[in-house]
Amino acid sequence: MARLLTLFLIVWLGAFVQAEAAALKPAEQAALDTLAKEAVGKGQTAGLVVAVGEVGKPPVVHSYGFANLEWQAATTPDTVFRVGSITKQFAAACVLLLAEQKKLSLDDKLSTFFPDYPRGDEVTVRQLLSHTSGVHSYPGPTERTIVRAGISMPEMVKHLGGLGYDFAPGADFAYSNSGYFLLGAVIEKASGQTFRDFARDRLFQPLGLSQTAVDLNEDVVSHRATGYERDRNKPGRYVNAVYSHMSVPGAAGALRSTAADLIKWTEALHGGRVLSAASYKAMTTAIRVPGKEDVSYGLGLWLKPEQGHPLIGHNGGIDGFESSLIYLPERKMTLVILSNTQNGTGELRARMLGVLFGSAQN
Repeated sequence: MARLLTLFLIVWLGAFVQAEAAALKPAEQAALDTLAKEAVGKGQTAGLVVAVGEVGKPPVVHSYGFANLEWQAATTPDTVFRVGSITKQFAAACVLLLAEQKKLSLDDKLSTFFPDYPRGDEVTVRQLLSHTSGVHSYPGPTERTIVRAGISMPEMVKHLGGLGYDFAPGADFAYSNSGYFLLGAVIEKASGQTFRDFARDRLFQPLGLSQTAVDLNEDVVSHRATGYERDRNKPGRYVNAVYSHMSVPGAAGALRSTAADLIKWTEALHGGRVLSAASYKAMTTAIRVPGKEDVSYGLGLWLKPEQGHPLIGHNGGIDGFESSLIYLPERKMTLVILSNTQNGTGELRARMLGVLFGSAQN
């Protein structure tokens, strides 16, 4: 494995997609470029793709570092990454589309789809979407074993039912991967298709997201990035990420995609080309929990302002990868950060947002 200095000197690839009226001002582009090269140069991430899109303008997509260290294969704008919990907004959109088709209601009980699920008559689809169901979240030690071998949908639903609840459904807010896995199972029951197939047919293909899919381990994917972790004992070096069977994250985090596809998706979602106006409003309106102030979460999307500016988006983390997909309503702009190293973006997200908000110190 090449040492950190060698990696920094050799691997930066200034590949990008850009046109005359690009989304970024030259000073912004230079500042983001500096931050990205610094992250790779300091051994924070093996590879990185940073993209910015603004409605009506061609996106800017830059790539840095390695998609695969063993082959010394550089990342490119077309590199495919696993994006973890960014999956949740796609799952939420699928549920809302099914609600528009009257194939389910957000007020349906979980027991409508899984009669034997413990306390399923107390949990609504809306609560699963908004992380207010109380369903205890995975992963824990048991799931770390399951994820090596994989599991069927019915077996995983049964397993999650045995994890219990952190609070009474509707009484509080707690981020729950389990809730979103269950939503994938609900999508399957309501549509008669797997989450993978429903998302492909209703979202990916109609929107031209040709590099986006609910991932399968057996898929052979062109330009797929390899996932890494930083070596805790050797700064500047990496180790291969542990194996994860994609049956376990499911609708909570199994998506793979590219920066360009994620920009295209975000512009379609916020441009009214995915959901009805009512569904979009439900997705992007902060939920209310009795006795709590605004928790800044909608349905599959975080709505928490940062640095004094409104944001809509989600981060994602899964073995070997970390990502951010953020929409800035004030500029109608999307920021995408994709890393093939677990915990690989660190403070990069906040610093890049600072550049786009004009508050960065360069």
